[in-house]
Amino acid sequence: MRSRYARAARRSARATRRSAITEHRPGRAGLPPLRWHRTAPATGPGEGAADAPTFLLVHGVGLSHRSFSRLAAVLAPHGTVLAPDLPGHGRAPGAGRRTTIDEIAASVAAGLAARLLGGGPVVVLGHSLGAEVATALARQRPELVHGLVLVGPVVDPAAPTAVGQGLRLARDMLVEPPLTAVMVGREYVHCGPVTYGAGVRSMLRWSTLDGLGGLEVPLLVVRGARDPIAPTRWAEQLRARVRDGTVLEVPRAVHNLVHSHPEEVGSAVLALAARLRRP
Repeated sequence: MRSRYARAARRSARATRRSAITEHRPGRAGLPPLRWHRTAPATGPGEGAADAPTFLLVHGVGLSHRSFSRLAAVLAPHGTVLAPDLPGHGRAPGAGRRTTIDEIAASVAAGLAARLLGGGPVVVLGHSLGAEVATALARQRPELVHGLVLVGPVVDPAAPTAVGQGLRLARDMLVEPPLTAVMVGREYVHCGPVTYGAGVRSMLRWSTLDGLGGLEVPLLVVRGARDPIAPTRWAEQLRARVRDGTVLEVPRAVHNLVHSHPEEVGSAVLALAARLRRP
C-alpha cells in the first residue's frame, strides 16, 4: 500500500509543480493569516485546457495542507490544487486572537479569488472543520464555488459538545490506518493544544446544517463507512438541505479518508468537476 502511494506521488511530482506563499497576515484588512500551497499541471498557465478545474482543499482542526498530500497527487494532473494552512496550523502564523469560522472563510475566499487564473469550475472541498469553512465560503461568495464537497463533516448535532466530539475522535483514532494515524498525531503535536482548543471552540459555535440552507451549489457529502464522527444519519441530513445533493460512503474508511483513501475520494471529486464542465 505504501509503495503504491509513493509511486503515485512520484508520477504526480513529474506532472506538476508546487509553490507556497504566505499572505493575509494580520494588518489593515484584519483577515486571519493563511499560508497557501499551490500545485498545478507542469504545462503551466495557458498551455493546458483553459477550462481546467481548480480544487480548493480546506483541512480540519489540528491538521494542515499535508493531510491532503495524497489527495493532491490524485487531483493535480487534472487541474490546479490550492490548499491553505489555516491560522496557527501547518506553516501559517497564528492570528493572535480568537477567530470565527466566518472570518477564516472570508480570508480563504480572498485568497482563492486572487489565485483564480482560468475559467474552469471551482470545486471546494472541506474536511472535518474544513467542511464548515467550505460551507461558509459558499455562503459568502457563491460566485466562487461551483461544486462543494464535504468530507467527514462536523458538527453532528447528536454530539454537540467538546466532550462528545472528543469521545468520537478517540474511537476514530483506534481504527485509523497506521500511516494515517501517525500523520494525524504528528500534525496535532505540531499544532499544539492552544490552537487546537481554539479551533474546536470555533467549530462548535458554527452550524454546517444551517449554513447549507438556501445554497444552490451542487453538494457531495463523503464519509467513511466506519467514521464515528460523521455518521450516515448526519450525512443524509446535510444532503437533504440542498436541492442537488449526494452522499458517498467509502467502504472500510474512517474519518481521515482524504489521506487513507485518496483515490476513492479523488475519483468522486473529479467526477463532480467533469459534470460541472459539461455545457
